[in-house]
Formats: sequence, structure tokens, C-alpha cells
Amino acid sequence: MDLRDTLLRVHESADPASALRALAGDGRNAVWVRETEDPVAAWPEGAAVSPRLREEALRAPGPVVLPLSPAFPDDAARHPGASALLIPLRNGSARPGSAVVLIGAQELPAGAAEWMRVAAALARIGEQAERVRALEEERDTLRRRAEESEALHVLGLTANRTLDPDEVLQMVARFTRTLLGAHYVTVSATEAGRIRTLASAGLRAAEADADDPFAERVAGAGKPLTLEAADDTGRVPEPFHAAEGMRVGLGVPLALFGETFGALVIGYRRPYEVTPRDVRLALTLAGHAAVAIGNARLHGALAERSTELERANEELRWSAAAKDRFFASVSHELRTPLNAILGYNALLLDGVVGQLPPESLAFLGRAQRATQNLLYLVNDVLDLSKMEAGKLELVIQPLPAYAVVEQALQTVELQAREKGLALALTPAVPLPPLSSDPDRVRQILVNLLSNAVKFTERGTVSVALASVEGVEGEDGARRRWVEVRVSDTGPGINPEDQERIFHEFEQVSGTPAGGTGLGLPISRKLARLLGGELRVESAPGRGSTFTLRLPADE
Repeated sequence: MDLRDTLLRVHESADPASALRALAGDGRNAVWVRETEDPVAAWPEGAAVSPRLREEALRAPGPVVLPLSPAFPDDAARHPGASALLIPLRNGSARPGSAVVLIGAQELPAGAAEWMRVAAALARIGEQAERVRALEEERDTLRRRAEESEALHVLGLTANRTLDPDEVLQMVARFTRTLLGAHYVTVSATEAGRIRTLASAGLRAAEADADDPFAERVAGAGKPLTLEAADDTGRVPEPFHAAEGMRVGLGVPLALFGETFGALVIGYRRPYEVTPRDVRLALTLAGHAAVAIGNARLHGALAERSTELERANEELRWSAAAKDRFFASVSHELRTPLNAILGYNALLLDGVVGQLPPESLAFLGRAQRATQNLLYLVNDVLDLSKMEAGKLELVIQPLPAYAVVEQALQTVELQAREKGLALALTPAVPLPPLSSDPDRVRQILVNLLSNAVKFTERGTVSVALASVEGVEGEDGARRRWVEVRVSDTGPGINPEDQERIFHEFEQVSGTPAGGTGLGLPISRKLARLLGGELRVESAPGRGSTFTLRLPADE
């Protein structure tokens, strides 16, 4: 082994795996061990050492060669007649945090001082990898917090928008199922001495109004409980959930003002490990359901006393306005962690903390785009809040139709290229200018094009423009219009789902999970605010065409 050449190749390594490859060369195994059982890296992939050898490497005073037999029988069985070079990696502490085990070494080919330089080079690479890992963990933590805050904001907006408890509870069930990745969700409450399912999402076998002893147990305990299938039967010992094929269940109580009166039950039809984050999110979502049920009971009681009802309604209106202001503020604050994520990603992509391998850069690039998409989603939520409050400002002006379409196509060009899709704009035909808000028209078109790319696996996303004469608007007046048609070659949409896709928070069967389903609802609302309309034409297996109709400038 030429130690100088080895040291140079280790110095040039970008990560622990490549450093081990440089150190091991041909015919040797190298494993970068640490206190935990899982190694930092191994060469070749899958190489391993016994716990006894790992412990010996971590407590070695310096680089040392030890024969595997007889002290390490498990390792000797895998590598008959071999020895191991142990290189502890210290960062100023008495006990190293990690060490490198090189199997196949028969002797130290150079002095201990030179091996200490190799150890220092390996330690530097380990520190760099740890910094990258810490940055990635911080980025992931910020992303999760942003997603949770955004989800609660959307949930609060919907809860404040309606006084109908059934609508709120159904939305809580759907949103809980999506956010926690569950197969089904039920919201139950005690009524007339028995627990009854008030809302559900994803049930396929059980009757929604059937007795649910597990929900009753959760409500009685007043704390989160889990339910797991027995090993011998693979079924949970609850008829209601056994009929649903539950393998793992989580139940959290519905409580308000110290009173527990129901349960939110999350069911999984496959093995699943419930995490503390799952419990925390479920409790928060259950709080919204509890508020909805509590409000319904409060309204029922106050219906008999008109004076108190009016006072309660006034308080609820004030509370709704306060919540709107609060959630609007939270949405603005979401931009801070999102921008932090984008900043950290940019530092990593620019090589500020060291040059990363191409695979890591590719992952970071995807994370950067995903974070940017989340920032777009926050902006969508803010727009929804403004539209619901009637405070969305529009700037109506003459607008060249082709110019705004080309801008939208440029925005989604990279997304389409990554999927190998073609974007096509039909040849220009003479068109009158639009009379509309350029930013909002561009927002609608980007939403439509992004959806088309998302749901198209191969083929083309095409855009066509046309002028329509003499069609009546909602006010009955006949005017000129400009239509923009966005067509894809995706799987198409079932007729019964073609109106549902414009409903907030709806998940259409067979579509990819993710997001909150705000893009199309916001786009249709914007189209109508601009005096136009958005509709869809589709059939299963034949793709979809979304037509945006906007008034032309007279």
C-alpha cells in the first residue's frame, strides 16, 4: 500500500463512502463504524464488522493492526486468515465518535505518524458529512413544521367559513386521512348515551352508524390509544375495525373545556408504526373536530333563547374575524421558514460547505423545487383567504393573450422537460387583447399547465387560443371572449369527478396523493372574479382539456 497515494486519494474524497473506497483499494473491506449499530459507510457496499470488533476500534488508542482470529471469531469466519487495521477518529475527545476498520491488512506499511495523518483526513471528511447531515435535518424539520402550519391554517380557514358542523367534521376526516397517510378516518361523539360516527373518510365495509367500542374506549380513557392486529389472526379485536381490515389504529379523544365526548380514529390496513408526530397532529386535528361538535351543541342549546343566540353569534363572528387575521398572519410567517429552507439548499447547491457528489446535488435540487412549490402553495392559501374575505385586488388592463400564455409555458418548461413531455402552442391566430389582470391570468395558466404536466406520464401538453364572438356572460350581455385551452394526454377524469376537482380539499380517486387540492378551486374562483369561467372536458383514457374563457377588451 502506497500511503502517500492513499492519503492523497482520501483527501480528494467527497464523502465517507468514497474515502473508504480510496483507502481499501482492491481486495480489502473497509467499514466506517460509530457508537450505533448502523455504520457511516462501507466498502464494498454491505461490508460489515461484528459488534466486538466495532467496540475494539472505537477504544483503540491509535492506528493498530490486530489479527481477526481468535479474538473476533465472527469476523474471522468471513475473512479467514485476515487482519484488521483499526483507525480511531478523534475530534479532541478521549473516546472517538467513529473509527475506520480496514480488513485484509497484514501490517502497518508506514509509521504511526503517517497513519495519524490519514486518520485526520478521514476525521475531516466525517465532520463535513456530519455538517451536511445536520443541515439536511434542519431543513427537513423546517419543512415539516411549515407543512403542519400550512395544513392547520387551511383547516382553520374552512372551519371559520361555515357554521355547518357536518361540513367541518367531514373536512376534518378527509384532511386527517391525507395528512397522516391513513386508509380511513372516523369522527365519533357521544349522543344519547352511545357513541355515534358523525363523519368518516375512506370507509369501505363497516356501516358508518355501527357501534365502535374502540372509539368509546378512547373517549373513556381521555388519552391517545393504539390498536394492533393479533399476530395469529392478523385482525384487530374490534368488529367495526376488523370489517375495515385494520392492522393498526390510533385513537385520540375529542375534548373541549375539560369535557371528553368523542374520538378521532385513524385506521391503517397495513403494518404501520405510529410516531409521536402522528399523535401530536391527530390531537391538533381532533381539537378542530371538538370545536365543531361543541359549536353545534352550543347552537342547539341557544336556539331556544333568541337573545342569547344573537349574543353568541356576535361572539362567533368576532372570533371568526380574529381567526382570519391570525391565520392570515401565520401564512405570512410561513414564508420565513420556507425562505430559510431555500437559503440552506442554495448554500449546499453552491458548495459553500464543500463540494457534494452529483447524486446529493440532484436530491437537493429536487428539495429546492419542492420547497418552492410549497411557497407557491402558501401564496395560494393567502389568495384563498383574500377571496373569501372579498379583499383580493384586481388590476384590469388590456393584455396580449399570447404573451401571458408564453410566460406561463416558460414557467413549467423545466417541470415538463424533467418528465420528458413536450409543450406545444398552436400557431398564432389573430386575437383581440384580453381585458384582465395579467398576474391572475398567469397564475391560472400556471396552475392548469402544472396540473397537466403532473398527471401526464408521456405525450404532449398543448395550448390553443381562440376568439369567441357573441356569447352571453353571466350578466346576460353578449360580448367577445378569448378562450385558452390546455390539453394533456393523461389518464383523464371520470364524469362524476369532473365537478369535484373544483371543490376545495377534494381528492379524486386514482390521482397522486399530496397537496391540499387548492389549485383548481382557486383558479376557477379567479376566473369568475375576472368575469370569465373555467371548465373541463375529459374522459377516462383520453386525457383532459381545461378551457379558460376571459372577456376580450372592447
